[in-house]
Amino acid sequence: MNFDPENKVVQLCAKGMQAEAEGNIAEATDCFKKAWEAATNDFERFTAAHYRARNQPDPQVTLQWNLAALKYADAIKSDELKTHYPSLYLNIGKSYETLNDLPSAAKYYQLASESAVHLPDNGYGKMLKAGINEGLKRAGLKGYYNTTIDDLINNWCDRKDLRPLSLVLPTYLQNLGTGEDINKLITALSFLSATRCLNAEEQGKIEEVIAELAR
Repeated sequence: MNFDPENKVVQLCAKGMQAEAEGNIAEATDCFKKAWEAATNDFERFTAAHYRARNQPDPQVTLQWNLAALKYADAIKSDELKTHYPSLYLNIGKSYETLNDLPSAAKYYQLASESAVHLPDNGYGKMLKAGINEGLKRAGLKGYYNTTIDDLINNWCDRKDLRPLSLVLPTYLQNLGTGEDINKLITALSFLSATRCLNAEEQGKIEEVIAELAR
């Protein structure tokens, strides 16, 4: 089971995404609709349903398509789809949040967090982790946060200090509290500390956070 670029459904979804990128939402929606109509197996239905959820004016319809995508993904029962589950769960969580059903949103944000271990360590994976973390927080779940780092980031934003922000903010926003994510944050903070670009007070706080995280 692969995303065959020659598959008609995959091609229609790709064409729809291109139209969407060009601002032609009506054409994109039509491509996604045709992809759904052309789908003949669970993989194609999963793919098409995922895209049918996009640009729906009714949030209830968005939720229905997101749930359909999950249903067909579950029916495939393939390890190859593990990297897609964080996105599926995140989309469902956001749909429930939009509908003001925070208990259901929290459930799916938590599932997204638990499945995030399967995400690739690239821009896509980091973007999803950041989205999951923010979703957890909005739903009243812990996510990952550190009040000292929050205060430091606010200070750097206020004075538009880009160097520490560029070093710490991406890793911090993508942190879901796993051991791997904590280690990445320690590495980013340690690198920042080594640059000695902060004032003495902030340098001391960074070193305290590193020691705390390393325990």
